[in-house]
Amino acid sequence: MNKSVYDMLNKMDNQPGAGVSFEADPAEVRGWMKEFGKQKRRAGGKRAGAGDKYKSAPHRWGKYAAAAALLGLVVVAGGVFTPAGQFVYAGVKTVTYDLSELLGISKDLEPYRTVVGKSVSDNGYTVTLNDVVLDEGRLYISNTVTVPERMESDEVLMDYAESVTVFINGRMVSLAASGGSGRADDYNIVSDWTIEVPDVDTAKELDMEIRYSVNGDKVGAFEFTASGEELALDTLTIPLDEKVTLPDGSEVRFTRYTSNAMGQNIYFEKTSADYSYDLRLEGEDDLGNPVAFFARYSQKTEGRMEVETIDNGYVSDEAQSLTLIPYAVKMPEGDGKMSSDYEQIGEPFTIQISENQ
Repeated sequence: MNKSVYDMLNKMDNQPGAGVSFEADPAEVRGWMKEFGKQKRRAGGKRAGAGDKYKSAPHRWGKYAAAAALLGLVVVAGGVFTPAGQFVYAGVKTVTYDLSELLGISKDLEPYRTVVGKSVSDNGYTVTLNDVVLDEGRLYISNTVTVPERMESDEVLMDYAESVTVFINGRMVSLAASGGSGRADDYNIVSDWTIEVPDVDTAKELDMEIRYSVNGDKVGAFEFTASGEELALDTLTIPLDEKVTLPDGSEVRFTRYTSNAMGQNIYFEKTSADYSYDLRLEGEDDLGNPVAFFARYSQKTEGRMEVETIDNGYVSDEAQSLTLIPYAVKMPEGDGKMSSDYEQIGEPFTIQISENQ
């Protein structure tokens, strides 16, 4: 789009209600899918074979951003997306996606998702909050950022760093976040977030406020109510009591396995708050499918591991058991460079899954 035309259109009424809906041109959709397929192939990785030291694979294709901070965190990843919908906002098509597409989930999320579908604009940016899902201790978000200048390549994504801060019932709760983003077209960046919200009962109806900034410039906030009650009721929980000892002598105990439409998780406790190791679990289900879990979140004496979907996908609905081997690597101390050589720290253990996932 010609920039002078864009500037002219941006002076028009750009309130959320001023948007005009339309259907995507099939040729455009095919073009997007073809281009995103190229990006995905360029970002492929290889996992270690059985018996090798566990070699770290990307948690998502492209880079991953994860940090513990009290304020919103920056998305720095590239991603692959399939267009779910579009609308015109300030004269530029805003491409929207829901969480099932961004996270590669084939199960129906409709009973669990809150569709916000609203936009806020300021400082030249428009943020559209597409949908959210509340799960135990975390919030999943999909959003689109529409930028004022044409993006010539994926390299400029870092020029539009997003920051998200979550308030629940008037209290700031966002403690850590991770996610991925990708250039949907020349003016739109589509992102997904997984934001940790510890000490919040997500099964209740909650008053939500999500504040957005881009490159430190405030864009606006969304306020709505949401509940994770339906997802909590549909979550399979298997108690665990598996212990491993880290090289420094501290102990980690895996306490439970959970599975629902958003994926699979393994929760753990640790005897030391001075946690200096990264944990991995690798193995297979009873059908012979490879399965892996990585440490997604850790604070004080507890944490959560999440199923690795890049190489292996989610746990099969047909699986009845998982056999996993624990691995660990020491966190970097000096140069900050993370080692990818995970050493086995315990014997294989089996999780019996008594229900379909």
